[in-house]
Amino acid sequence: MSRSQRGRRTGSIKPPPVLLVLVFLVAVGQISWTGTAISASDPVPDPATALQAGDAALAAFDLPAALESFRAAYQLDPRNQVAARKLARALADTATLERSNRRKKELLIEAEQIARRAVQLQPQDAAAHTTLAIVVGKLALFEGGKRKVTLSAEVKEHATLALQLNPRDHLAYHVLGVWHREMAQLNWFLRKFAEMLYGKLPPASLDNAVAYLQRATELSPDNVSHLLELGETYIATRNWSAADTALTRALDAPQGWVTDDHYRARARDLQRIVQPRVR
Repeated sequence: MSRSQRGRRTGSIKPPPVLLVLVFLVAVGQISWTGTAISASDPVPDPATALQAGDAALAAFDLPAALESFRAAYQLDPRNQVAARKLARALADTATLERSNRRKKELLIEAEQIARRAVQLQPQDAAAHTTLAIVVGKLALFEGGKRKVTLSAEVKEHATLALQLNPRDHLAYHVLGVWHREMAQLNWFLRKFAEMLYGKLPPASLDNAVAYLQRATELSPDNVSHLLELGETYIATRNWSAADTALTRALDAPQGWVTDDHYRARARDLQRIVQPRVR
């Protein structure tokens, strides 16, 4: 048999997806062959085990491993709402760190579909609505015209509903703070376009943006992204001293999430603008 024939024969044998999932879970340390989570004799890792692996990966700030594990959980059980929600958030975080805009949008389109599925599976879950608001808000940055306006309206709708379901959801306050800032600064053309489509736009102000983001930081004081967005909003109000304080807190905050380094880099860039203006 020739080498090419052997290669073709070998290449035609692919391990089943379940085996790949099992190998992954072992690799990230969530399964022991002696059987702490599931034993080697178990033919299929259950979704709960895959979710546990994803949570452990997030705790270690290993986003690629978390994404693969949450994807495994969702593939094992597409009706598992927690798997859908966590996979959508991991896809959105991956998009945040991705450099290619084309790839960012691909990730967010997938995240949007799965986040909508999570809301459909459990409409009373505040975290699902917050996740959808986060994903849709990020996706809106890559859309134009009517689609952008439609998505922007959904951001406010789902973040507001999340707070009705859980008044202490700090991420929902964050989303609404950023929504108010962006809507308050909407350029004339987009504002008129939105008014033609929907009539009078919902009221938005920089004061509300500051209030929502301050509440987010009260509920999660060391959250780097909350502090960054609060600092950026103070810049919009030209409150340079408050902006510098918020950005400094963002830079000094301990690592808490997989995207923190990305947001710290943004905070450093903004602080270079702010500090010369602080008296």
